[in-house]
Amino acid sequence: MTHILKLISLLYITLFIFASCEEVVDIEVDEAATLTVVEAWLDNRDTAQVIRITQTQTYFDSNFTPAVTGAQVKVNSSNGNSYIFTDQGDGNYIWDEDQNTLGEIGDSFELDIQLDGKQISASAEMFISPEIDSIAQEISDDPFTEGVRCQFYARDPLGIGNSYWIKSYKNHEYLSNPQEINLAFDAGFDDGGIIDGLIFITPIRELINPVVDSIGQSSWETGDTVTVEIHSLNNDAFFFMSSVRDQLLNSLNGLFASPLVNSP
Repeated sequence: MTHILKLISLLYITLFIFASCEEVVDIEVDEAATLTVVEAWLDNRDTAQVIRITQTQTYFDSNFTPAVTGAQVKVNSSNGNSYIFTDQGDGNYIWDEDQNTLGEIGDSFELDIQLDGKQISASAEMFISPEIDSIAQEISDDPFTEGVRCQFYARDPLGIGNSYWIKSYKNHEYLSNPQEINLAFDAGFDDGGIIDGLIFITPIRELINPVVDSIGQSSWETGDTVTVEIHSLNNDAFFFMSSVRDQLLNSLNGLFASPLVNSP
């Protein structure tokens, strides 16, 4: 009985100490200069291609970023074509031509934006994406991954330095949890390991499963549809998305989390 009373007293003392340490601190952050942000994820599918242009805002501003209108936007291809993106008046600039795609594998592209007398440019090449051979399923009895688990099978093409963004969908709804951002460098996670021309490693294959969370997302059930897409990236895009993912998941590191920074 004595031990129990001591334990209870210790708990009360501990709780009191924690409670007395709470203090609200208001941090004043200097405003930085406004910058123009261009988001241009383009591919060779027969769908509308969208380039979005916005402006940055102060750190604690929770509103949507201001849209930029009035820019002249086009993409020039090494195949000799120029693609004009039409201003939609909401920050989106769209190129949409029926039965046509934006170039082919191996083409190089130059983004050309004219805005307020200034030019914004970028360049990229369209790389090959591996074909998905199959998607398999199994029933897991692991308490952490219990239920139906899926994985895809695909082989990285020969040639060191291919990078990919693997997107998965549950019943045609994109799985957008930060923990579901699935990136691959060749057949592995990053450029630190030379895994070229092989089948994607198991953790990448299994990352197409939904993360079970508190907002209604659950594991696979009978009748669900799983869809997987493999998008090729240039290496700059790969390292940018890796940085974005690390920042979004930073809070999971607890006491070892690093300070937040802008993704370069």
